[in-house]
Amino acid sequence: MKAQRLLTLCICFALLVAATPNATAYKGHQLSRNDIVDFTLVDQNAENFTFSTLDKDVTVVAFIFTACPDVCPVITQSLRLVQEGLSESDAERVGFVSISVDPDRDTPEALTEFTERHGVSWPHLTGDKDTLSEVYRNFGVLVDQQVIDAHIEVNEDPTVTYVDPSGNASEFMFMPSGWEFHQIMAHEANWSINATDSEYGHYVTAIEGVEAPSDSSWWWSLLIHNETSGAWEASDVGIDSIDALEHDQLVWAASNANTSNLAAPHPDHPTMQVLFPDNTTANHTLQEMNAWHLSMGAFAGAGLNTSMPSSEWGHYMESIDDVVAPSNYSWWWSLSTWNATSQAWDASSLGMDSLIEPTYIAWSPNSTNLSEIPPPGATLRDEVQPGVCNNHGWEMGTGEGKHCMCDEGYEWAEDSRTSCVSSDITAIDYAVGHSTITYILDGMTPTVAWTGDSWRAEDFQIDVEAALGGQSDPGQNSGMPGLTFGIAMAGLGLAAAAITPRREPDQ
Repeated sequence: MKAQRLLTLCICFALLVAATPNATAYKGHQLSRNDIVDFTLVDQNAENFTFSTLDKDVTVVAFIFTACPDVCPVITQSLRLVQEGLSESDAERVGFVSISVDPDRDTPEALTEFTERHGVSWPHLTGDKDTLSEVYRNFGVLVDQQVIDAHIEVNEDPTVTYVDPSGNASEFMFMPSGWEFHQIMAHEANWSINATDSEYGHYVTAIEGVEAPSDSSWWWSLLIHNETSGAWEASDVGIDSIDALEHDQLVWAASNANTSNLAAPHPDHPTMQVLFPDNTTANHTLQEMNAWHLSMGAFAGAGLNTSMPSSEWGHYMESIDDVVAPSNYSWWWSLSTWNATSQAWDASSLGMDSLIEPTYIAWSPNSTNLSEIPPPGATLRDEVQPGVCNNHGWEMGTGEGKHCMCDEGYEWAEDSRTSCVSSDITAIDYAVGHSTITYILDGMTPTVAWTGDSWRAEDFQIDVEAALGGQSDPGQNSGMPGLTFGIAMAGLGLAAAAITPRREPDQ
């Protein structure tokens, strides 16, 4: 009898397990939101697309814009990985949709080019601003056009991506000091300049053979231009501490010379002048930037030692971060350029002196698979300085266009785009421009949200599959009981058999 009761308890426990729905623990932000109101926009084929016609159990909705230089391509490629990672049966039940937040630029033609470039085919939607405004409101998304415009403008900030021999990639912005500027200008002008490197930085001792006397009766003085007064003034910091992006008009002047002989600053190009003790001058203007200039300024700004000797064929990369390419040429430092059309790195056919006005370049061992080098912007966030963006993001852009790329769960402070403060993803509104948001919908209901682009495709896919787990598989709606139903019925049958009172044989 005890064995019979134990069997009954075990069967009932199995029945409860079979009949209890699985609790879903999403890796993204779980939402409690109203259903999305149906809408109609225009897809990349210039055809009307009504959201509900997708008719999928689970739909992924991303907000992107095609001119986005960093976040949007990363999200699109991550969603492509999610789509390709789904099983064949799950893929039939999941739809993907991308909605533009920049309709002025995102025409159907632009969306077609974007989808072809990234190898995706799901609907990419655009439309008139009034219709899209309703869609944004429907999803609880705030679109900041100023942010989008600034985001596009900073796309022109040149960077250098560095891949070390171990395959680790870093990206550095062009941040030359006055010393790199001085070296570039002296080389371009073919000036002979002697300088000494001391514990206080570099100081010039001779220019074109004119040496400052040992009795200090005069010396070579560094001058910068005061834009307020219009005068040339002695710099209060050394050449190494000058920000060449802020001060690109420099003068080396004999301290006893008459500064009124100096020319006015060039309005469009960086210049360096030399004012000799006899009040004669030399002047050089940098008309265009090349990859040597960019490499020197980016690596120096990042604090990496490089050696780029000059030869009869131009400068060549000898070492980066003190890693010297071997003399037996088993590998060498190779220069690549970013192809904006194919969105891929190409090996440069030009030397760094001949590569004019580059925007994005990369240095890596020649054995590196170029397809594995991150796209521009993807690794800048790893170069965060302490205190920047309140330690919850990384800065992008320069000057008035500088703004934070805030970490997941953070957004700009109300009065500052260079500060990141905590945000509440459960709130109805989420700003799009400096970051973005991607939803997972159960039918028409937003269920999970992922902010930014730093999430992993594997984690996102787990949430998609979890959302599918809350749906009944269409293949099980044809009258064939599902596994849970079958176990439950078997459990009921066994339980009924187990608890039926034992009858004595008829007497």
